[in-house]
Formats: sequence, structure tokens, C-alpha cells
Amino acid sequence: MKIKELFSMQNELNMRIVKEHKLDNSSLFEQRRLAFLVELGELANETRCFKYWSKRPASEKEVILEEYVDGLHFVLSIGLDLSFKEVEITTEVDLSEKMDKIDINTLFLNLYQSGSKSLLNEEFQSFFDTFLGLGVKLGFSFEEIEEAYFAKNRVNHARQDTGY
Repeated sequence: MKIKELFSMQNELNMRIVKEHKLDNSSLFEQRRLAFLVELGELANETRCFKYWSKRPASEKEVILEEYVDGLHFVLSIGLDLSFKEVEITTEVDLSEKMDKIDINTLFLNLYQSGSKSLLNEEFQSFFDTFLGLGVKLGFSFEEIEEAYFAKNRVNHARQDTGY
């Protein structure tokens, strides 16, 4: 995964939004954390993993992937706010083995807990690993995640072009 490129692309989008909306980038950390939690909830809702009372299946894989990369945009933004420009990437195989032992609902709850507190710099790597692990648990390859991120990033820039 080209993590440095993802951080760079996210930084470019963030700076564009800050400039065009005349915002103070340093004051957006709390809003980005809340946005992440909202996106995480939307992702959980599409997976339906917690809806033990329902027989309806999860949404299509493409819908779940789009919700996942919406969250990734904010994970990267949170990292940028903490001065990260890259992180160590665990291999898909290692993440898959690690995630096999963890219930998907537990992963979501762990991410809610991490995302709802002010992360310290040293906690970000674990937060990032858990989010990436959730993607692997959902059945996405690094390549699928990366391509979906690139596509959604283009959409987000187009939305800025049209005054979204």
C-alpha cells in the first residue's frame, strides 16, 4: 500500500477545503474525530454486523468499501493532525491472521473507543492498524482499499469544484 501517497493526497484535499472554506486547519481536529465516528457508524450500518435481530444481508461489497474509504479519509486526516506523513504497514497476511481472532463487533467498538478520545502520537499507529485490519476483516485487499480511496478522493475534489 502506498501509504505515503495516501497521506499526501489527503493533505492536499484537506488544505484545499481549509483554503476554499476559509477555515483554521488547527481547529478541525475534534470535527475530524467526530466525522470519523459518524463514518464508522455508517460503515457498521452497511455491514449489519451488529443487527442480530434482522435477517437482511449486508449491503453490496462496493457500498461497504465506499463507506470504509470514507472512514479512511478521516483516519488519514487525524494522522495528519498528529503530524504523521506515513505509518508502518503490516502485511495483509499478518493483519488477516490477527483479525481472524477478533470479532468484527469488537473491532468496531475498539475503533469507537480509540476515535472518541484524543489520541496521542504513539497511539495512532495502533488506531491505524485496527482500522486497516477492519478493512481486511471485511474482505478487502490493500489494492482494493487503495483504488477505492483514489476514486473517492477524486469524487471529493469534484464535490469541492461544485460547491458541495
